[in-house]
Amino acid sequence: MHGQIQAVDNPVDHMVTRKKTPMQSLRVPSLVAAVGLMVAVAGQHALAPAGDTAVLSVVPAGGATGVDPSQPVVIEFTAAMEMGMQQYAALHVGDVTGPVVPGTWTFSSDARRLTFTPAAPLTPQTRYTIHLGGGMLDASGNGVDFTSCASQFGGQWAIDSMMGGSMMGGGANMMGTGWQGADGTYGMVFLFTTA
Repeated sequence: MHGQIQAVDNPVDHMVTRKKTPMQSLRVPSLVAAVGLMVAVAGQHALAPAGDTAVLSVVPAGGATGVDPSQPVVIEFTAAMEMGMQQYAALHVGDVTGPVVPGTWTFSSDARRLTFTPAAPLTPQTRYTIHLGGGMLDASGNGVDFTSCASQFGGQWAIDSMMGGSMMGGGANMMGTGWQGADGTYGMVFLFTTA
């Protein structure tokens, strides 16, 4: 039978003609349907292994203008975050490809509030971008659900085309584990402008 063409009739797959191998018959329509479902879900950024933890607030929110340059950047989560996740947060001058602003990201004692304190006050009348990596994990090891960030906090999905395929701002490599989520995005970005 090896190499022969066979018709396979299956009420689910309908009539499909293909080469049958000794290993197994491939149900082409089922595979196509599964790939189509994965593509549809990926388009909605729903493949991340997100748990119940979500972003509760972003200050300043994306799209904010007239932001006080001395105001800290504060991100709140609905549950405690895994130790070390602050390494997947950055503040850039300009867009996400711009240089990283020197400063310190720290979590509150309950690991639910992440605060950025710049080494020097932010520059007045300047655009900045907050970036949260798509692979951030909560204390249980589950991914963070960023879905509400776009509608509630002015966030945008960080994708390759937005970054020109590179996120090397300030010399930090922001394309690897922790920055890229299971859905293929690089998390969320929030643009704001200082007063």
